[in-house]
Amino acid sequence: MKYSNNYLFLIGMRIVCYYPNWSLYRVTNIPILYPEEMNPPLCTHIHIAFALINPRTLKIEPSEKHDTHYTDVFNKPLYMRMHELKQRKSSLKLLVAVGGWTAGSEAFNNILINSTTRTIFIRHTKEFLHQWKFDGIDLDWEFPGDIERGAMNNSREQFNILIKEMHESFHNDSNPFLLTAAVSADPTKIDRGYVVSDFCHYLDYVSVMTYDYHGAWDNVTGINAPLYGRNSLEDDDDDDDDDDDDGRWKNVNSSIHHWLSKGCSANKLNLGLAMYGRSFILANDSNSVSVGTETIGGGLAGPYTKENGTLAYFEICQKLRVFNWTRVFDTDVQAPYAYSSSSLNSFDRQWVGYDDLQSVTVKVLYAKTLELGGVMVWSLDQDDYTGLFCGQGEFPFVRRIHDILFSSNKHNQQESFNTTKATTYSTQQKTSFIPTRPFTSKRLKLTLTPIQTLPKLKIFNGSVKHNSAFYLLFIVWVFFLIQ
Repeated sequence: MKYSNNYLFLIGMRIVCYYPNWSLYRVTNIPILYPEEMNPPLCTHIHIAFALINPRTLKIEPSEKHDTHYTDVFNKPLYMRMHELKQRKSSLKLLVAVGGWTAGSEAFNNILINSTTRTIFIRHTKEFLHQWKFDGIDLDWEFPGDIERGAMNNSREQFNILIKEMHESFHNDSNPFLLTAAVSADPTKIDRGYVVSDFCHYLDYVSVMTYDYHGAWDNVTGINAPLYGRNSLEDDDDDDDDDDDDGRWKNVNSSIHHWLSKGCSANKLNLGLAMYGRSFILANDSNSVSVGTETIGGGLAGPYTKENGTLAYFEICQKLRVFNWTRVFDTDVQAPYAYSSSSLNSFDRQWVGYDDLQSVTVKVLYAKTLELGGVMVWSLDQDDYTGLFCGQGEFPFVRRIHDILFSSNKHNQQESFNTTKATTYSTQQKTSFIPTRPFTSKRLKLTLTPIQTLPKLKIFNGSVKHNSAFYLLFIVWVFFLIQ
């Protein structure tokens, strides 16, 4: 039987879903997302975050007791419960993710000291993966080459050697383990931390953390993961290459093309998607609610995730639908932000930049157009997994990703939303996805044309009643709305 190239491309695509083990500790009045409550068909791979590396023994160790032990609260170990998901989806791959932001660099530095320490770590890793029946390991070092965060001076080259040796050791087995990594989206950290062409060659896939471009540390409002830079279509003749200094690299398009330009194959890359937003408290003397407005700190913690400066996707839905926050879709960067109604209390002046079903549709289409290997989502527990908050069913964020990614059409029409009040999802003029232009290294921001509005005269030619284009777009929108 012959298959089209497009079909073969689709069946090989990945949806890598992170599941943080600490989410089980939340004290809330909504159900906890236990493994049994997941919908495994929506993900091709699940990474359980995070295990730790003992900096002395170089062994992988669980970061929570319930990962590997029976407990009174959680009963069966988490790793065993996760493995049972394969009974519902045999093709599902389970990986243990090691490291993370709080782990720092000490353990990785100790692994890289010499060939003996690397060999010890590889041996212990394979023993751990065999013991708990994992399909592989995801290395989340944040970040090699980052001296300020404790990385050793030659960590870029030594990490590259470790990756090569792990690949070779894994592939000596008849059923090789998967070897993957989560990596920076910052071009400076990329250049200092990874020998990109080798790194991507030896890894099964690379998940780029294309989010956290903006947050409370900026002291002004900013969208967590803009697809494009605000001036991405402006062609200037400034070749000083000072993008890193003024922050113009801080968008998904720029980061992905940096990885590609350094020699990483597109099919090895996963585009990172955040199921949370970065939130802010607006300054008292500011009358603005737009991007770039002065702030006085991170937004108030959500009632369920309880972390200042962030809100889970389902918590943002609650703000929009229950507390009548205003939603605005920023067409320049192709992502939304939302803010609370004005109040005399300064702490009630909240603002959040995030991704929703509209923006994630655009991003997945972007990934398909570039023929990336797939997407990565952080994290499952921040989706509306109960279906109680967004009015979009259970797991609406991941379900939308799945539906768009595995559609045979790279250029699906995206849904549209009203760009003011989020409580009424009425449509406005349709938009379409425009494929990438040829990549040029001169200006990374010129490689993809943002979504353009289709001309009114071509769509709404005469009476709407007799316009087939209108009905086609309306049917597509209804289809996505009911999912």
